[in-house]
Order: sequence, then structure tokens, then C-alpha cells
Amino acid sequence: MENQEVIEKFQCIVTGVDASENAQKAFKYAVNFAYREGAKLVICSFLEVDQFSVYEVMDEQFMAQERKELLRRLEEYRKYAVAHGVEDLELMSGEGDPAELIIKNILPQTEADLLVIGSRATHGIKGYFGTSASYMVKHSPISVTVIK
Repeated sequence: MENQEVIEKFQCIVTGVDASENAQKAFKYAVNFAYREGAKLVICSFLEVDQFSVYEVMDEQFMAQERKELLRRLEEYRKYAVAHGVEDLELMSGEGDPAELIIKNILPQTEADLLVIGSRATHGIKGYFGTSASYMVKHSPISVTVIK
């Protein structure tokens, strides 16, 4: 093979994680890949406010507890990544549609060069059809790895 291209290593990997089986697999894949590549890993998770009732959203105590739980889960993900050899990592969270937040906010902020996501999310019909994954694959300016 005369013309072998040099394949550059990924520098920054973003993974979005929720409680779904596919997202958990994607997270573990991203951790392993970041470790092997020596890449920075950005772990992000979001409160999907549209999944709560209007009463829950208006209840400050309820929302504070949900935010606290989200941060607790992110800390667990951080511990897992560190225990599996990832040295450079960042946690990011927010509220809203995860697909849009990742594409429009997280990717530009982090200058990531790989997005690792699960094929399906935890919520309703949207999760079943994988529209979040489809949206991210279609609109991502960087390479996307989708884990089933």
C-alpha cells in the first residue's frame, strides 16, 4: 500500500448519557475509546423539561431535586470514567432537548471531533424511533458513532 493516509487520533469526544440501555452502552464505549485515544471526554446529560408536567416544572422543590439527581448521576459517570483510565474529562448539563443542546451548544463549546450516542433514549415514542439520534447524525458537523 503506497498511499497510506495517516489517521489522526480524536482529541475530544462528547457523549450524551441518560438511563437508557443504549445510552449506557454508548457511554461505556466512549470511556473506553477516550482512554485508548488519550482523548478528552465530555460527558453530558440533560433534564428534559418537556417530560415533566406543568405542575412539576413550576414546583421549585421538585425541579431542584431533579437537578440535584442529574448532577449526582453525572458524578457517578465521572467516577466510572476516571476508574477506567480517562484523565481529561468534563461534565456538562442543562435543561431542554438533548439533541438540540448537544448540536447547537455542546459541540461548538467543546470543539469536539467525535460524538458518541445511543441509538434510542428513555422517553416515549420519540425514544422508540430514535429521533434524537437521527437529528444528531443529520445535523452534527463532526463524526458520530451510534451505539445499539
